[in-house]
Amino acid sequence: MTQAGISLRLRVLRLEVELTRSALTSALGPAIFRRMVRIVLAVLLMSLSGGICQPQESTGTVEIRVRALDFKTGRPLKHRRITIWLSNSAGEIQPHVSQEITRSTGEDGRAVFQLTEPLPPNITVDTLMLPDWNCATTWRLATGLILQRGIVGEYTTDAECKKKGPPPAASAAPGEVVIFVRQLGFFGRLHRLYY
Repeated sequence: MTQAGISLRLRVLRLEVELTRSALTSALGPAIFRRMVRIVLAVLLMSLSGGICQPQESTGTVEIRVRALDFKTGRPLKHRRITIWLSNSAGEIQPHVSQEITRSTGEDGRAVFQLTEPLPPNITVDTLMLPDWNCATTWRLATGLILQRGIVGEYTTDAECKKKGPPPAASAAPGEVVIFVRQLGFFGRLHRLYY
């Protein structure tokens, strides 16, 4: 029996003693006695059903953070919508089928996701806003690796992400995914609509 269950039973026992003493010494004894019986029966039914004496098992949650950095400068991007897709138990991520979760980045460029256990074997990370283009390869990332050491998305050199010089230096903490984001101009947004 848990500490909460023992504490609750002690409170009920004290209430029973007080009600019994009151019923024996009061002119309203029979009415108090009937009320006491109702309370004891209600508590007994609740404890038998497990509603009070057994704490509800809470599912564990794990936090995964995604840090969005500007693809040229490496500065954090605030107020950007980031989406993760969760794989099925076989590790597959299917468009329009897999569960997706969307969060916005804060002032530090981080979007925080709370995942409940059991964790999916893989997740995919991407940007959701039209003007943002993810310049990091973040498809089917192993959830275990993210939690153990963190992952910096491998920099892609597709047409939208070309620039002079190497990508900005970045490191990831355990439980974190780092992505590089390019903010598209007008023509880039039109291209993305049809991509």
